[in-house]
Amino acid sequence: MTTYTEQQRLQATTWKSSTTTLPPEAKQPAPYEDKTGASRGPAYDFCLPREHAALSLLPEVREPALALFAELGIPWHAGIDGGPSNHLLSSQVQCVNALGQMVHDPERLRLAFADVLGTQDVLEIEPGRFLTFEYIGPTDYFNEAPTGARVRGAHCTSVDAAFLHRTRDGLVELVLVEWKYTESYRTRPAEPVKDQTRWERYGAAWSDPDGPILPALPFEQILQEPLYQLVRQQLLAHALEKDRAHGADRVRVVHVSPGGNTAYQQSLQPAHRGLGDSVTEVWSKLMRHPDRFVPLDSELFLDEDITSPEYALRHAPDVVLDEASLLAATGAESLLELEDILYSDDDFDGDLLQLDDGVEVQLGHVGYRLSYPFPVSLLHRTAQRLQREYEEELEADDDQ
Repeated sequence: MTTYTEQQRLQATTWKSSTTTLPPEAKQPAPYEDKTGASRGPAYDFCLPREHAALSLLPEVREPALALFAELGIPWHAGIDGGPSNHLLSSQVQCVNALGQMVHDPERLRLAFADVLGTQDVLEIEPGRFLTFEYIGPTDYFNEAPTGARVRGAHCTSVDAAFLHRTRDGLVELVLVEWKYTESYRTRPAEPVKDQTRWERYGAAWSDPDGPILPALPFEQILQEPLYQLVRQQLLAHALEKDRAHGADRVRVVHVSPGGNTAYQQSLQPAHRGLGDSVTEVWSKLMRHPDRFVPLDSELFLDEDITSPEYALRHAPDVVLDEASLLAATGAESLLELEDILYSDDDFDGDLLQLDDGVEVQLGHVGYRLSYPFPVSLLHRTAQRLQREYEEELEADDDQ
C-alpha cells in the first residue's frame, strides 16, 4: 500500500512532466537541496533543477511572492538563491501557491473561508495587503529573540499566513493559518538544556489557568511535535487576542491539512494516546476553548475560483491526461456513455463532444472547451454550470 507521501510524489512527477508552465530543461530529474545547501540523494523526478527552483511557484503568484518575501525578510524553507525549495512537495510552496493571490484579492479569500469562518468583509492586515505570510505578531510575547529582532518564519513562533476579517456576527477577527502537506513527525529525544529554555519561554503561558491549554499532559510531553507547534501557535493566538492586536475581538487558528495524510494524524507518542487516536483528537482534549481552533481540509483549495486551474492540475487527485484516462477514471466506455453519467450525476441534458486535445461540454448554443489535462471534478462542475446557465436563460426568455 502506497503512503500519502508516495502518492504525492507520483502526482508531482506527473504534473512536472505534463504542465505547460515549465520549460523542458526544468522537467529534468534533480537531487533535493536541503537547508544547508547540500544536494541530498539521487536525482528525483519530484525535484526541480536548482536553477529552476523558483518555478515551483505557479506563474500567477511567483513574482509577487518572491518580492513580498524579500521585502519582509522571510526565509524560504530550504530555499535556493533567495527563492523557494526545489522540492515539489514543499508545504511552504503549496501554501503560497494556494493563498498567494489573496494578498491582493480579498474575494478569493472570502470564497475560501466564508463558509467555515463566516467571513463578511475582508480587512487589510498590513498596508496594501489582505493576507500576509509567516506572521509572528507585533510583540515578542515569549522572549524568543532576547538578543535581537525576530525573523518572520525562523526561530520564533509563527504561522504560515494570517488575515483579518469581519464576521457575519460583527466581530473583527484575526485568523492565523497553519498549512500542512506531507509532514509527519518522529519521537524527539530529550534535550535538557533546550527544554529548560522552552520552559522559561512558554511554561508560564502554558500553565496559566486562564490560558488556552488544559493541563492534560505534562509539559515534557507537549514538547513532541506536532503538539509543540500547536501549543505555541495557540499561545500566540491567545496573547494576540488579549492584546486586541489589529483591533481584533477574537483570534483563531485555522489548521489546513490534507485528509489523506494519516501519517501526520498518527504522529503521537504512547503518552498522547491516552487522550485519543489521532493528533486532532488529542489536540481537542488539550484545548480550553475549542472554538479558537478550526481544522480545514486542504481539498477546499482545489477549487479554481479560489486558487487557479494550474493549482488544481498540480494537486487534484482526479486529473486526466487524455480520452483513455478520462474514460478509465469515470468508468465509461465511450463519451456517449459519459454523457449519460453526467446526466445522472449532474442533471446535465447537453452533449459531450470529442476534440483533438480535449472535450467540449455543450448545451444549446453555448459550449465550454476543456483541454487535457484537466480534473474530472472540473468536468462535473462545468456541466452543472452550463445546465444552470441554460435554465436561467430559459427563465429569462419566459419572463419577457
